[in-house]
Amino acid sequence: MDVKKIYPSHFLQNNSAFRHSKLVLPFFHSHSRGQEQYLQQIKMGQSYYLEAFGHKIFLVMVEELRQSLQVSNLLVTEEITWTELVAILDRYARSRFVKKLILTLETTATNEAWLLSQGFQKQGNGYEKELVYHTGLVLGGGGARGAYEIGVWQALKELEISLPIVTGTSVGALNGGLVLVGDVAEAKQLWLDLSTDQVLQFPQAAESITSLTTLLQQMRSLTVTALRENGASTEPLNQIIQNALDGEKMQASPSELYVCTTHLPDFEERVVHFDKDHPEESQAWLIASASFYPAMRAKEIEGEYYMDGGYRNNLPVDVALQQGATECILVDVKGPGFVKRWEPSLAVAELPLDSPWTLGSFLVFDRERSRINYHLGYQETMKYFGRYSGFWYTFAENHVFQDKWQQFCRALRKAQSPLWQVIKEPSFWQKLSKEYQKEVSFETAGQAFAELAGVLLNVAPDAVYQEADFILALKAAYEALDSPVTGALSMAEWLHLYRERLVLWSDGRQFIYWLNSFQNDLAPTKPLLDLTPVTAVAGAFLAKIVKELSQDK
Repeated sequence: MDVKKIYPSHFLQNNSAFRHSKLVLPFFHSHSRGQEQYLQQIKMGQSYYLEAFGHKIFLVMVEELRQSLQVSNLLVTEEITWTELVAILDRYARSRFVKKLILTLETTATNEAWLLSQGFQKQGNGYEKELVYHTGLVLGGGGARGAYEIGVWQALKELEISLPIVTGTSVGALNGGLVLVGDVAEAKQLWLDLSTDQVLQFPQAAESITSLTTLLQQMRSLTVTALRENGASTEPLNQIIQNALDGEKMQASPSELYVCTTHLPDFEERVVHFDKDHPEESQAWLIASASFYPAMRAKEIEGEYYMDGGYRNNLPVDVALQQGATECILVDVKGPGFVKRWEPSLAVAELPLDSPWTLGSFLVFDRERSRINYHLGYQETMKYFGRYSGFWYTFAENHVFQDKWQQFCRALRKAQSPLWQVIKEPSFWQKLSKEYQKEVSFETAGQAFAELAGVLLNVAPDAVYQEADFILALKAAYEALDSPVTGALSMAEWLHLYRERLVLWSDGRQFIYWLNSFQNDLAPTKPLLDLTPVTAVAGAFLAKIVKELSQDK
């Protein structure tokens, strides 16, 4: 289900699909009146476009966080039954975890009888339906990235979202055990205290990894140990789990946990229901699910051997569905493993909470990286529910950089800058959306360019920024470009960093070139501008912001 906000720059009145859209539910007396009202509400920020199960739907809605979703207009482009349409609305409302779905409309006695049969009640000038939840939290495998899942759980607790079903694979199984204990503060502290030498036994296991050299040394040592000893010992991890799992608290938990393991030697998946009445015996299944053989030893249970469940089911959505989940909160930290395909269902709402960031190595447990990942998980969840905004970064307010972007564009237009000609090209917006990894409209471009600048300058993503704070962070990152980079990065992250810094025409080098050029008032050449339009506009935009900051001082 894909939902996006509609802005004036979408020029929907020229869209063929919209012009042929029709009312299904009687929100207005005519299709044309419904279209007129929809276009009016775009300026109010209440018009949305939804694609689901082959249907294209234009709707006007207002959401009150965790309380209600109120729909006051709805047009569709193709034939659809009332039953299917209401099911789609119900599914979307449950993905927002609101208590009520409200349809603001007046209708006939016959239609009212049908709405009542679907669980709606007449209230004021519309119909309300109380929503019922049976939610599954699906925790994927990803080793050292697991602090992200604890951040998600922290946010869900603050939002008072109950989790009767928890399924987990690998580190997701371990975190599922912590969910049963129910103490999110202790779970967070456990992750913030973890280092590789506390989880695995091998000669060069270290407390922290701050360079590519130490990462390679640690990976080499782990590989040699795994080959020599048929996997590194997980005894340190076993002790940590024993200390963390409080049997009495687990017995009192309203949640049920199901973990995935892989049986050896036939590689068959085994799903185990964690027995809260016998946590000591069940603990072995958590270790089995997280035993990433051959890097780690397989776990022996009752004479049989088991290893990481990610080999067969790294994101156990199907397990949650088998237990009757009507909503699935999917936390995929992109660990190595096999993710099963599942068919989306009208009956089950899905809420994916993955991060655009790569979250580091899955085998290197580093306290600082765990702290960052915890915050990313928390912030991603709160952004989904509207507490914060942003895509790559997290902002405390909405519409950041919108005013600065509009001022920037007015100045370009007035000066008849070649940059303005670039911005007006439709192909520019396709390139920008591809680079940003999310669709960008004219109204959201200021935030997109500021965030892209942050990514290219390696601004830390774990803080909640005000607009002014983010500008200072961009300026500081630019001034520190020549400083050596340290941190617990994965191999892929180190290689990406070196590419951006050393390859002559990488995105990072392009951006710095344009930023320096515009700071020195050098006129852009058209051939180069045509080759690198996105980084050129990003460099010009940041140059203007930094210049304004200096003038304000």
